[in-house]
Amino acid sequence: MNRREALKRTALLFGVAVSPGTLTRALAELATDSAAPRYLTPSQYKVVAAMAERLLPASDTPGAIDAGVPQFIDVTYGLFISPADRNKLRTGLAHLDRMGFDALPAPEQDDTIHTIATTDEAPGKDWLRQFRWLTFNGYFTSAVAAKSGFIWDPIPGGYDGCMPLAKTDGIAFFE
Repeated sequence: MNRREALKRTALLFGVAVSPGTLTRALAELATDSAAPRYLTPSQYKVVAAMAERLLPASDTPGAIDAGVPQFIDVTYGLFISPADRNKLRTGLAHLDRMGFDALPAPEQDDTIHTIATTDEAPGKDWLRQFRWLTFNGYFTSAVAAKSGFIWDPIPGGYDGCMPLAKTDGIAFFE
């Protein structure tokens, strides 16, 4: 591995810095309330919406569609994904579109997702991994998810730095 490749991978690992112009463009595209796809075809967009909703269905918290995940995936697909990853995503969506994924009942959709995740059949696990990342990233960075009470507490409970060992049964630290 040369220096350039190491820097490229490090940048991807820590998140690529986005220029203000690119960020402004992406936010402007996401700000429009249009449900019409900009970069995906209408049939691909229907598959994206159905697949995202199966991964993060609405319950007592908003689902993927409520959070605008299909729009996020559409804009990300058009503006930020490399040509190789875009081709991988397009191949996976085409496979699901041919089988009429968006019209299948929920249990059959779940079975299809499970089959893709556990076998090496088309369109492949890499595609599903990429789609899951896009779905979860789009969901948990949305305003809807942020306002619905998802709070991550890295240290649950209070911190007491001077707790007597008698209260911890003599255990000085926990594994």
